[in-house]
Amino acid sequence: MVAPSATATRNVLVLGCSYAGARAAKLLSETLPSSHRVVVIDRQSHFNHLYLQPRVSVVPGHAPKVFVPYQNVLGTPASSTAAATATAAAPPPLAPPKARHVFVSAAVTELHDGYVELDRDLLEHERDLEGDEEEVDRLTAELEHSQLEADGTRAKKEAARRLKWDYLIYALGCTLPPPLASVARTKKDGVSFLEAQQAAIDKASSILIVGGGALGIQYATDIADLYNNPANAAHLGEKAASPPRKKRITLVHSRDRFMPLYKQEVHDEVMRRMKELGVDVVLGERPDLGDVKDDKPGEKRILRLSDGREVEYDLLMRCTGQKPNSQLMRDFLPGVLDKHGYINVRDTLQVDLSRVPDQDRYSERVRRNLFAIGDVANAGVIKAGHTGWNQAGPAVQNIMCLIETDAANAALPPGAPLESPKLVEYERSPPQIKLTLGLGHSVSELLPSMDAKETVIKTASDGPVDGHWKVMWEGMGADPSDVNA
Repeated sequence: MVAPSATATRNVLVLGCSYAGARAAKLLSETLPSSHRVVVIDRQSHFNHLYLQPRVSVVPGHAPKVFVPYQNVLGTPASSTAAATATAAAPPPLAPPKARHVFVSAAVTELHDGYVELDRDLLEHERDLEGDEEEVDRLTAELEHSQLEADGTRAKKEAARRLKWDYLIYALGCTLPPPLASVARTKKDGVSFLEAQQAAIDKASSILIVGGGALGIQYATDIADLYNNPANAAHLGEKAASPPRKKRITLVHSRDRFMPLYKQEVHDEVMRRMKELGVDVVLGERPDLGDVKDDKPGEKRILRLSDGREVEYDLLMRCTGQKPNSQLMRDFLPGVLDKHGYINVRDTLQVDLSRVPDQDRYSERVRRNLFAIGDVANAGVIKAGHTGWNQAGPAVQNIMCLIETDAANAALPPGAPLESPKLVEYERSPPQIKLTLGLGHSVSELLPSMDAKETVIKTASDGPVDGHWKVMWEGMGADPSDVNA
């Protein structure tokens, strides 16, 4: 075990390793100076490709594809890099220096000024830590040193669950609606959860979907296209009922149109496909589901609408929106959340403490080195994987700027004027989306180029059922040839 020193490596913690956090972790691993390391903390054993989960929870046989191994999230292994660049005429290049960075599989239970608390004792589970072996030794040595300094059994136990931070990116995203809300922390359990949903959908005859956002639209069109379109019967696989049970699908939405942030053509295409697939659509209706129980799938029930109509169903799917995973930040910095529970951030993506009472009592580390990105942040853009991915860049750039400015100031002679960091601001983009409308169809509203000012609408009918899943695996540095990894 390596003993901690006066020049111990400084920690840049990334809480959450979904689309925003994974991108930030990768960029940090490529740019941090040797004085710093990135420590990624996520409760999941695998990256969850959430945008494909609705599809694979309907269509059997693809669930393992949405759980991507985290093993290379902090960079491609040296051996893979060498193999990829070697040619017959030249030997592979020298392997790059060993990584300093560490992935911790745990959940954060509390956030404090200078450290976080985890739900597991890392000294008991240090073999589960991923990263360079020497750096893992250093990290666990710091934990052990903190434990030795603690006074009392309880304090020693608490110290073994604490990780220090000098910079922190909060990227814990949102809690998903019930169809996708799973407590699974491993790939095995996640696959089982999705397969159980496949079975419930297969068994149902009348499905009520409440909520007409992207999730509700995808469920309605995927189920209808799979079960009510004979051309797609082959996708049901051997485990599905034979002959397939046709579904009556009703989608109830509280607004008068679908996807109101987008152009009218998006709504029109959604309505066209709903009619084509035989989905019953009810707009402008907000049913009261407070007393409706979901624990008896298969039981016939009736939903009465405000105009007197009745909808019979035996499976209810609630797709009424997500909630931010911001409770850790709320408990740490009361007043930092907006009225919807999202974390207020400045244009630099630093957490905005302007509404936090007595903000001066917090350290400079909290006031300057704390960032929030992704769905959990109130950054003035839609909640989407691509916006979180884009926010990772400026957040990491600003952390690097702060580190470099601090290093430059430390080298100045006494009394010399200190430099101020020149931070960049996050450039917001207009709402963009690709919305699937059945197993192959989609409608998109996207910017046609980086410098375009106006989005364009496109439709397609040739999308793959498994949603280009290999692209995500390869982007995460994982090998898609072993889908069960």
